[in-house]
Amino acid sequence: MAQLGFNAGDYDPTDDFEPLPADEYLTMMTEASLENTKSGGRMVKLTYTIMEGQFEGRKLWSQHNIVNKSPKAEEIGRKELSRIAHAIGQPMINDTDQLLNQVVRIRIVIKNDPGYGPKNEVKKWIGVGGQPMQQAPVPQQQTPAYNPPPQQQAPAQQQPPAGHPAAQHAAPPWGSKQ
Repeated sequence: MAQLGFNAGDYDPTDDFEPLPADEYLTMMTEASLENTKSGGRMVKLTYTIMEGQFEGRKLWSQHNIVNKSPKAEEIGRKELSRIAHAIGQPMINDTDQLLNQVVRIRIVIKNDPGYGPKNEVKKWIGVGGQPMQQAPVPQQQTPAYNPPPQQQAPAQQQPPAGHPAAQHAAPPWGSKQ
């Protein structure tokens, strides 16, 4: 017989890990990794930690396919990563470490998973200093104090202007196929 030395009285036996209410939450990405999928693909896994309010300290997760047998699944995953990168003002990400400690507001919904019941799903990534990021907007300035003169501000458009560093890259570089 092995000695365990465990006192169940030291831990709350209730399982109150219910999904969070659908809403927007200010979070920090506290874990980021590139992992293999069961089907032989690759995905970026992210952990978000809520930074304020009633649920401060709670964690949420998202997974984003970057290599997948399904072209649609791969496209969705890459678009999500693009939205995340633009929301944090870093359209060029070469390493998952660049996602660590980045602050982003996320919008979550509650999805009913047939195998596990209700769970949270991240649906939108919003730059902390700006509007929700949609399709390939001009990235936010890294230095909040910088305010270009009005005549030099980029017009509201879907693609960055010619000569802008983001215009050189049509798609995010993560996990590009070779």
